[in-house]
Order: sequence, then C-alpha cells, then structure tokens
Amino acid sequence: MAGYDIIGDLHGSADKLVGLLDLLGYEVVDGAHRHPDRRAVFVGDLMDRGDDQVEVIRIVRAMHEAGSALVVLGNHEFNALAYATPDPCAPGDFARTHAGRRGAHNTHQHRSYLDQVVEGSELHRSHLDWFRTLPLHLDLGGLRVAHACWHPASLAVLDSRVAPGSPLTDAFVVEATTRGTEVFDAVEVVLKGPELKLSAELAWVDPEGTIRHAARLRWWDESAVRLSEVAMIPAGSRTPDGAPHPGLPDTASDEADAFRYRDDVPVFFGHYWFVGTPAPAAARAVCVDYSAVRPGFSLVAYRWDGEAVPTADRFVAFPGPPEPG
Repeated sequence: MAGYDIIGDLHGSADKLVGLLDLLGYEVVDGAHRHPDRRAVFVGDLMDRGDDQVEVIRIVRAMHEAGSALVVLGNHEFNALAYATPDPCAPGDFARTHAGRRGAHNTHQHRSYLDQVVEGSELHRSHLDWFRTLPLHLDLGGLRVAHACWHPASLAVLDSRVAPGSPLTDAFVVEATTRGTEVFDAVEVVLKGPELKLSAELAWVDPEGTIRHAARLRWWDESAVRLSEVAMIPAGSRTPDGAPHPGLPDTASDEADAFRYRDDVPVFFGHYWFVGTPAPAAARAVCVDYSAVRPGFSLVAYRWDGEAVPTADRFVAFPGPPEPG
C-alpha cells in the first residue's frame, strides 16, 4: 500500500461516502470499493442519525472484508452492542438500559438505525456480530487511529481485556457499561473522549436537545492552557433555560494535562463534529469528523502518505467547495 485514506464519521451518509470514494479513486471490483495502491481507514460512527445507515454499513463492511479498508469501533457501534447485550444484573434489561428516562433517551438516539435495519432481524444480528470484530484502536506504525482519544493508559486497560483479533464478548460489554470499573472509564475516554464536569450554571443544551453537564476536553492541543480553550462547548450553544451560553471562564486550567497527546506519531480521530475548512487539529493530531451527516456539510478524508507532520493540503472533501464564479 502506498498510503491510507482516513475517512471521518459517516452516520448513515451513503451518498457522501460513495461520492468521496469516487473522488479518491476507489472503484467497485467484485462487490467492494478498492484502490489499486491505497487502503481506506474508517474512524467509526458509521450509523445512527442518517437516512442510509444500512447502505453505509454494507459498503464499509464489504471493503473491510475485501481488505481494502480498516475500521475502528466508534461509540455508536459500541452503543449498538450494549443496547442488545442482556444485563445479567438486571434481568429483562440490557447493558445500555431500555428502562426509565435514560432508556427512553437511549432508544430515541438509536431509533433511526433500529427502524432501518429492523430490530432483531437477521441483518441486525449480522451487523452486531461484525461490530464485535472491530478493533478499539489501530497502531499502523507511522500513524495511529482511535475514534475519540488516543490515551495510552486507557488503551492499556482495553488491551488487557481484549486480545488482538478477538471479538468483544458480552462480559466485556457489560463491564464496559458498568460505572466504577476501569474498563468503563477506559471506553469512555477512547470512544467518547475525556470530559470536564461542569457546575449547574454552566450546563448547556446540545443540538438534539439533551442537557449536558460536561464539556469535551481538547486533549490534542498542547497550546490550550485556559479553561475556555481546554474544554469545548459549541459556538451558539444555549443554557437549559434558553439563554445564550456564557462560555467557560478564561482562567488557567490543567484539566486536560492527564490526556495530552505529546508523541511524534500522528494520530487520527473523529467524533468531535468539527466545522469549517479542514486542517490539522494540532501538529500531530488530525480530526476527520466535519459533521458530514448535517445538510450542507462535507464528508472528509485525510490522504496520508507517510508524513510525520500532517498538512492541510492532504484533506479531501465531498462535496467540495463550490466552483468560483
């Protein structure tokens, strides 16, 4: 392989996926998109939200099984496994609960996928079997890939529970959804990203209407030293009572220090719903999630050819910017 094409979160955006693969020079051969001398790497979150989730999974799985793509597990694939894994401590319920207010939220978040795949169908079970085989991270020598955060201590915990090439077991899924276990904490960091707990007056409402009492940490950015830089609350956010969010204090903060990425190997990730013109998030950290499922936003890939320091000119987006004039 001459290089890797690292592709961002899809969330059921099949048309954008096909358009991007065409733009990157992949062609369908024997039922799977292939490139003569490159391999795709998907950062997870293939599903939930979009209109064509089954088709996205079909395309990506065909590439994975043909050897023309690698795929890491995203938090939405993990949540799908947990939603379908019985909880031995709560007979009749599941590792990702279906009960109460929390269960209603979990079902609402997952409903579009369950409707499209038909919950409990043979296709649904086949998807879950495949999700179990996806790695929680990839170290490909010259580059690294994780869905939300590359954190060596958390990765070591996960590697101690899941041998390379082994599928995720029900026992692992249950432990990883049980608060207070080290596996729960590790999965939260690697698949969802480290977060800062917020006081009640700094709570905010996400685009789906969920009240959030935490903010994601910019673990990749060594230059972030103030709390307003270290933690992320999306621009334009509002408080639970509907007022414009005041933002985080502009005070010195060491909240992200335990998660800082300082290695020389470039790391690629998704999850964070970036917007704007694609560019490296830091000297050796690249987010490829640019909110593709939202109307008017592009699906983004980074074409890696061995460089130790990623550059903005290696990004490819579909659809691209409008032609001038």
